[in-house]
Amino acid sequence: MVRRSRFGLGLATVLLMGSLALTACSSTDEGTTVTVTHGEVPAPTLVDNGVPGNSVGDTRLFRFDGTDEEGEVVHTDWVMTTTALDVAPDGFESRVATGVFAFGDVSNQLILEGAAYYPGAGATLKPSASTIRSIIGGSGTYAGATGWVKSTHLDDGTWTHVFHIQ
Repeated sequence: MVRRSRFGLGLATVLLMGSLALTACSSTDEGTTVTVTHGEVPAPTLVDNGVPGNSVGDTRLFRFDGTDEEGEVVHTDWVMTTTALDVAPDGFESRVATGVFAFGDVSNQLILEGAAYYPGAGATLKPSASTIRSIIGGSGTYAGATGWVKSTHLDDGTWTHVFHIQ
């Protein structure tokens, strides 16, 4: 009888743990969002690699501040490299960007990366344009972050970056 009770208790524990594991795996939690806004970006530092003028390998470096939903300062470092010219149908350039958003203490960071199409003569997306990039990591509060971010260049020159953290 003692053995049966221990077996029953063990089986109940295994079933309970399995049920909890299945519940955790099927969670519908969509994560959290973090929104950063900022004004027009300053002119970048342009490292003109390759042939003079717009060419594959050109790198643009930006540093600017924005704010999060609570009005706290977010420092942004941005590196963007041209990877293709005259991308059809509009003759845009393809550029790969890495953006590091540091919230208050620079130990709390979200990092994005991805490609987007840019007007050849412009340093940024054209107004009213959006692009989606991957969240490739984070540190501090955002350690291990994954997900995606939608960056939008608004008509008035300002920007929003909505991080969808999973």
